[in-house]
Amino acid sequence: MKIVGLTGGIGSGKTTVSKMFKDLGVPVYIADERAKYLMNNSLQLKSKIIEVFGEDSYNKDGLNRPYLADLIYKDKSALFRINSVVHPAVNEDFNEWLQLQQGSYIIKEVAVIFEYGYEAQYDYIITVVAEKE
Repeated sequence: MKIVGLTGGIGSGKTTVSKMFKDLGVPVYIADERAKYLMNNSLQLKSKIIEVFGEDSYNKDGLNRPYLADLIYKDKSALFRINSVVHPAVNEDFNEWLQLQQGSYIIKEVAVIFEYGYEAQYDYIITVVAEKE
């Protein structure tokens, strides 16, 4: 089975292109959605996030996004730290999902491929580009 990465900047149309593939019956894994799900539902990932960023990383509603965003805004190394915890969990989740798929190819919509040197994980990469306007 071929793995096709689908990437692009914020607002470029990745979601629209993903929907087109879904409408064609192609399995689509949306990494950002799964990351949000895992950060709120995986006890193992929650534990690691708390270990790295402290108890305030979660509140009664789940992941304390404003708290983490503030940390990342103030300390750029925090972005690396959160990614080093979340990306492996998402990759593990993706691999489990992949085992359940059928067909000749799947789409993995992910915002960062080139930024972290993940190109080798894909057989093909589609980059969605749109004018700012």
